[in-house]
Amino acid sequence: MATKFSPPLAPAVVVRLPGEDGVAKFAQTFRIGRDPENDLVLAHDGVSAQHVEVAFEGGRWWLRDLGSTNGTIVGGKRIERAPVTGTVLVRLGFDGPAIVLTPEGASAPIDSTLSLEPSASQIVKRYFSRRAPAAMGRHTAAVRQVVRQRRTKYVVALLVLAVLSLAAGAYGYVQHRRIERTRAAAAELFYSMKALELEVAQLQLSAADQQAYRTQRETSDKQYREYLEDLGIYGSGTSPKVQVIYQVVHRFGESEVNVPREFVNQVLRYVDRWKRNTRLEEAFLRSEQFGYGPRIAALMLAEDMPPEFFYLALQESSLKVEAVGPPTRFGVAKGMWQLIPGTARQYGLQTGPLVGQRRADPRDERHDFEKSTSAAAKYLRDIYRTDAQASGLLVVAAYNWGQTRLLRLIRSLPASPRERNFWQLYTRYREDIPAETRDYVFNVVSAAAIGENPRLFGFALDPPLPAAGDLAAAPGDSTAR
Repeated sequence: MATKFSPPLAPAVVVRLPGEDGVAKFAQTFRIGRDPENDLVLAHDGVSAQHVEVAFEGGRWWLRDLGSTNGTIVGGKRIERAPVTGTVLVRLGFDGPAIVLTPEGASAPIDSTLSLEPSASQIVKRYFSRRAPAAMGRHTAAVRQVVRQRRTKYVVALLVLAVLSLAAGAYGYVQHRRIERTRAAAAELFYSMKALELEVAQLQLSAADQQAYRTQRETSDKQYREYLEDLGIYGSGTSPKVQVIYQVVHRFGESEVNVPREFVNQVLRYVDRWKRNTRLEEAFLRSEQFGYGPRIAALMLAEDMPPEFFYLALQESSLKVEAVGPPTRFGVAKGMWQLIPGTARQYGLQTGPLVGQRRADPRDERHDFEKSTSAAAKYLRDIYRTDAQASGLLVVAAYNWGQTRLLRLIRSLPASPRERNFWQLYTRYREDIPAETRDYVFNVVSAAAIGENPRLFGFALDPPLPAAGDLAAAPGDSTAR
């Protein structure tokens, strides 16, 4: 059975650092730990690779320790499992970071007796008591070893340790604030560039104005890349597979800094689904045989569209020009792009005498590769520039579900690239979007990720699309492949 997003069974859980606004929100089971593959990553020595899991079971949210080295502390006690019925302060390890879990709608305050930093008595118990803690990290064990050897000389060291602990907490707080400011600035710049792109697309610019626009884009792109470097989006702390997903999402018109971890995890699950059948491999080989990749990329770029829409055709028809879809109330979809009769005619294609029959028709231009791909590129461009507000993922969803039906939901979102994107649509209308459309979007994105670096994802294939340097860059997109 295909893996699909399930509708939320409980109010979402907001996860934040003490004193901060919400930093993450989850509506289904999630994990927290040091490993980059977690849903929420905390890069701290006191946090285990897989530290805790939060899951909805038996009508309530539960916090479960995953066998962490330094333990999970709630209410001053180490727990293996605890309910999250209100606002709960959790410390990951004795000297690790604190997080706050709050189910939406909960109003219970944090227990004011719980300190966000280890108290002196806690430090004494951890490092100076004769009875060792049930579990210790390497740092704790090393400190206790020295204390046992030279206990009388460490009275002053106790105070030093407490000061260092408080200083580390303050430093972490400042660092978190700086990262959040940088993240906000990066998102603001990215979506400002998208808004400008939409405005420019509607204008007939002079040569001088076009050059001015390109210069501005180059400057903005450079600043955006500096933000990404500062945030470590493509740094060593992010796994290569996740980096590829970020790159693909960027090319579909969304900012890397806003990609929900839940989305990334789901894309990785759909990558595994592609391994269970041969459809993707056969489509890649068909593309190589007929040269579809470079030809589709060129036709997309001619309409200022991302070449990655190649994967939309792969999802629609496995890149078969003779493909014929099932009958619908809008007619029979045909060709590589599975265009319905009305859309085909709107974009200049002639339908054949077998237009109403579920069979290929050599006189139907939807089966003509060049003409149908050019028509599809124009259709995608029109959705992209208008209601989708330059969100390629919204375009993908609209292509599958039907532009008219999806537009009712899209138009309820604010008319700006920042607020009108797939994340916002999915968050607000999760239960209204058909499972088929959710599958469709994740199939396209996961196929595009595989196509970027097939061997990284375990496929003995070559990328079907040319490298960016082998094609003219799309206007407004200076991102290197």
